[in-house]
Amino acid sequence: MSTYQELKGLKVKYLSSDTSGDRKKEGEIFYNSTDFNLKAFVSTAAWHSGGNLITARRQMGSAGTQTAGLAFGGNPGYLTNTEEYNGSGWANGGNLGTARRSLAGCGTQTAGLGFGGYATPAPGLKNETEEYDGSSWSEQNNLNTARFVLAGAGTQTAGLAFGGETSTDLGNTEEYNGTSWSEQNDMSTARRELAGAGIQTAGLAFGGKASTNNSAATEEYDGSSWTTGGTMNTARPSLAGAGIQTSALAFGGSPSTGATEQYNGTSWNTSPATLGTSRYQLAGAGTNNTTAVAFGGTTPVTSSTEEFTVSLSATTDATWATGGNLNQGRGSLGGCGTQTAGLAFGGSSFPPLTRYNLSEEYNGSSWSEGNNLNQTRNSVAGCGTQTAGLAFGGYIGPTTGKTEEYNGTSWSEQNDLNTIGYDMGSCGTQTAGLGFGGYDDRASLTEEYNGSSWTETGNLNTGRKTLSGAGTQTAAVGFGGRGAPATNLTEHYDGSSWTASNNMNIGRMGLAGSGTQTAAIAMGGGPSSESNVATELYDGTSWTISARTAVSHQQCAGGNASPNSSSLIFGGVGNQAGTEEFTGATTTARAVKTVDFD
Repeated sequence: MSTYQELKGLKVKYLSSDTSGDRKKEGEIFYNSTDFNLKAFVSTAAWHSGGNLITARRQMGSAGTQTAGLAFGGNPGYLTNTEEYNGSGWANGGNLGTARRSLAGCGTQTAGLGFGGYATPAPGLKNETEEYDGSSWSEQNNLNTARFVLAGAGTQTAGLAFGGETSTDLGNTEEYNGTSWSEQNDMSTARRELAGAGIQTAGLAFGGKASTNNSAATEEYDGSSWTTGGTMNTARPSLAGAGIQTSALAFGGSPSTGATEQYNGTSWNTSPATLGTSRYQLAGAGTNNTTAVAFGGTTPVTSSTEEFTVSLSATTDATWATGGNLNQGRGSLGGCGTQTAGLAFGGSSFPPLTRYNLSEEYNGSSWSEGNNLNQTRNSVAGCGTQTAGLAFGGYIGPTTGKTEEYNGTSWSEQNDLNTIGYDMGSCGTQTAGLGFGGYDDRASLTEEYNGSSWTETGNLNTGRKTLSGAGTQTAAVGFGGRGAPATNLTEHYDGSSWTASNNMNIGRMGLAGSGTQTAAIAMGGGPSSESNVATELYDGTSWTISARTAVSHQQCAGGNASPNSSSLIFGGVGNQAGTEEFTGATTTARAVKTVDFD
């Protein structure tokens, strides 16, 4: 009998655990000397959350890859909006010249093609073709057949359009050479609401609807004619596709589903991975059947973006979990600490308007009442930890500059702020705290606390109130707030001055924040139903959308000493008592399977 080394040219490794940095390949076999099992590393397929679209939409065109994607047009209404995806978040691009929905696209983020679609006025069918150069769209020669709910494949200079609907289902195929469209041989199955993948000379059409029947048909195009390919496992229209003719991915579809299938050039395999958000009328992009991005669609209409990966590691999405309620529901409160050792103080409820000096401690599951603040107030700022907290400013009827320190048992009064104010941003520690912005005369002001007194330093570039922050006294980030209206502005503080950084995706005020200057989290805030539940993560350069909270939190507080991977949010307007705990996305070691000798 041959040995494994003779067969594969490799020795079986002896490992004391299942994690090893030198693992390179799926299928690699090793012997675990701890549990005495022969094992192999196996790949896992999964969808995980990406940054949400700026504009929720469905029936849009798309192009590109998982890390350089393009979304344009769509519904509600007839959109011109274009957005570009960088692998973590979306940014606005140049608008289409012709507003429309149910169009198709192909190409890349910087050399895209959009064609066909539907808009008003009647008859509504569009044959317009536009090219995108990474910043703007330009009109090109039209399709020969105006149509909507069609599919596309290829590049900006070698595009393919097929299927769709006029008054009947179409099998029409057209090729684009960078200048004009030419008619080619029809598909065998005329259909609408189908998906496509591949290039002009190796295209793939799959799914859709033929008359009143959902289709599972797959056809392959060789540059001149179509031939039958492997049948999908689930017939469905309004799906999305990505990849090439020999390595494609199909996902979503109607009725609303998260089902995902992988094509190998011959047959479709149903993936164990399903979209986190079931949907139809979505769009997608990607280069093969292991790497893709899905975005938008109807669930109802959504901004949700998910990325598909097949790897030897597994990603668990970020989540919010419900924690214990505050003993007194309230908004405009202060907070500090961590996810398992939080501190809440002050705040107010309405109606009737009641201000509090209450102080509560969180142990990771429940809140307990501690000794109260010496001064009752709402709109108070804070920083530090559960046992070394700092509360300052706020509103008591007039505005106050009072500062108090918490030692884990009681609050003691300290020297006041130089300039009174409320609804400030804050971060830092009890002995190296930072307060910035706010109402009254504080809109741009910044003050540093050294454990005994406050010193005024450099002003914010843009004065604002009800903002938040994260970091330290000498390396802070301030974000959001109320200008006119709620803002998404972000600024960095270096211990003396503020500089502008990339903005949040969502403008909001009355939000909470925690973390550091290079790993911050922004949570909740108003005024919209989207901002109330929105979470964004900051890497020191840019913001990405993360998991939403279960309930709305506006004029809330959080554990500002928590890292952005493990945070806490609590309270809010409407006498909100709810507490939620954030756990960031995690990636585990490569999947391991014990070898079955049967």
